[in-house]
Amino acid sequence: MLKKCIFLAALSLALLSSVAMAQSNNDAKKLFNEGNALLKSGNFEGAIEKYDAALKLEKHEYYYYQRGLAYKKSRNLDAALKSFESAVKTNPEWAIGYVALAGAHFSNGDYQKAIENYETALKENPTLGPAKKGLAAAQTARAQQLLTQGETKGAIDLCTSAIKNNDAYDKAYVILAQAYNKDSKYSEAVKAAQDAIKHGKSARNGAAYFELGLAYRNLGNTAKAKEAFMNAKKDPSYARNAAYELDMLD
Repeated sequence: MLKKCIFLAALSLALLSSVAMAQSNNDAKKLFNEGNALLKSGNFEGAIEKYDAALKLEKHEYYYYQRGLAYKKSRNLDAALKSFESAVKTNPEWAIGYVALAGAHFSNGDYQKAIENYETALKENPTLGPAKKGLAAAQTARAQQLLTQGETKGAIDLCTSAIKNNDAYDKAYVILAQAYNKDSKYSEAVKAAQDAIKHGKSARNGAAYFELGLAYRNLGNTAKAKEAFMNAKKDPSYARNAAYELDMLD
């Protein structure tokens, strides 16, 4: 009889806990939705307060994720990073969480960590488009860093990988052309620069034309070098350097 009473008491407590949890979840969801409305209206601080309140009731990856977005929009990258990290700790298989974490690292200038988190996202979801495009951008940004340090091989490898992830990403081709020019691989630089022009979203494509001009100049093709530098000159960012190169060719 005593065992039966204990069992019934335990069952009652379990049922009460279940009801309380359900109520807690509903309250958390309400706070979460209120936070989303504030985030949409641009009230980032108010949104963060609502997400914090929701998280006190329920630890959910979406709540951490949205709070991370609010922190990021309010330009508090350190807090955004911590919130996105909590999101993927809560659900280690959530690809979108890793994309958000990678994006925060990218915004913070830590391209290597961005690469690592985009790669993790793709392990969880190999077809996730934003992860592939984000990875290409992070690889290209890291390649640009390596190039400024004189590490042309690493830059070439990263740009090649970036193009595999997003074959229409013009900036990857531009950095690849720069790396090939620095590595004295001028024919490869021509091809990369031409691909950058082909996929370029800007009508000017100054950087790509400038690298194309350098490659042709070093290959001894003065006519094509002049043509490329003339096109580069149309871009205000490259007008002065292109004019200098044209003067040197005359």
